[in-house]
Amino acid sequence: MTAINAHGTHRRLMLYSKEKQIFVKGTVSAVTNNVAVNVSKYQKTLHGFAVIDRQTVHVVGTENAVDDAADVPQHCLDTKTDVTQVLWCTLGYINCLVVTCSEGLIIYDCDKQFKRIYTHNCEDKNMKEKYAKGIAAFECTYLCVGNSNGSIRVFGPDEDGQVVFLDRKLFHGAPITDMSSYKHNLVSCDESGCTVLSQIDCGELMIIARSKMFGGHPCTTTEMTRVGLMAVGYGCGTIRMFDPAVKIINGDAEDQLPMIVQISAHARCITSMSAAKDADLLLSVSEDSWIRVWKISSTVIIMNRNIFCKLPMLATILPFQTITLVYCYMKEDTMFVGCQFITRNGSKFCTTAYDSQYITCYTVNQL
Repeated sequence: MTAINAHGTHRRLMLYSKEKQIFVKGTVSAVTNNVAVNVSKYQKTLHGFAVIDRQTVHVVGTENAVDDAADVPQHCLDTKTDVTQVLWCTLGYINCLVVTCSEGLIIYDCDKQFKRIYTHNCEDKNMKEKYAKGIAAFECTYLCVGNSNGSIRVFGPDEDGQVVFLDRKLFHGAPITDMSSYKHNLVSCDESGCTVLSQIDCGELMIIARSKMFGGHPCTTTEMTRVGLMAVGYGCGTIRMFDPAVKIINGDAEDQLPMIVQISAHARCITSMSAAKDADLLLSVSEDSWIRVWKISSTVIIMNRNIFCKLPMLATILPFQTITLVYCYMKEDTMFVGCQFITRNGSKFCTTAYDSQYITCYTVNQL
């Protein structure tokens, strides 16, 4: 089977099939990006899943397959407040599960039976902060957390390895919905449809560029690819991509981050996306019951200038991105709320759906 991209060329489709279902002792809540997977950097195996069930985070492993799930214990982390997002990361030497909720931030130590090691209440009546959402980590050193008033808080380990608060910056004018990081770059998006690119230096965030709002459709999810491209999903079903290396000189401050690719990816709100760590693949799910996998390809275009001038010819090198649909699957009457690749090369991924008790895993048959 082949797919045709925007240039009329053919690309072989990837064929995924259902591998297994992971049982959860609860039901999946209707929040965006509702699944987190702990993927080791050195072992291409799955270590664990985490899903949100209202005020509880269920932590399960691959051994919790449907056939033998009854005898396998699961960690149920009761936060006593509505959970908004979860993320596995490493801070210093601590393997952490980071949880954002309506009261702030909670960090659990995964190596100590998910002991709560740090909490931070984001509520600030003067700043109108009511809840936290959006989590991103930087190379085991810094942790960024978004808030409902548009601010971003930065955390990191101190000299003793303890997590401490470092910085706070107000970059958005609307509640932050999601964040993602790549090297020193941070992409954050909000309910107004604005995307902000910032960089972290010695624990301090500095804004670099900002996109326009594209008709005011809210951003719901964002990912940074392995080469640093920014992918943003919207409530209207569109995926837009931005390149941090491309900026408008002397342009409007609201449009310093130009869009390089736009896709009508889904018919309804995109609820989650995931980028493969070691492959140019982007996974997306939506309320429209569709799962889609996209292949991102880069092409370099050389444009000649001064053609009609007697001066020596100059050349401008422009990167050109194309996105091709390589896999799609529709599960009828299903509102997907989470997805993530569970191998670094994109050969396996998982999805979650609202009001379901299962995490469904898929594996590729052909690459």
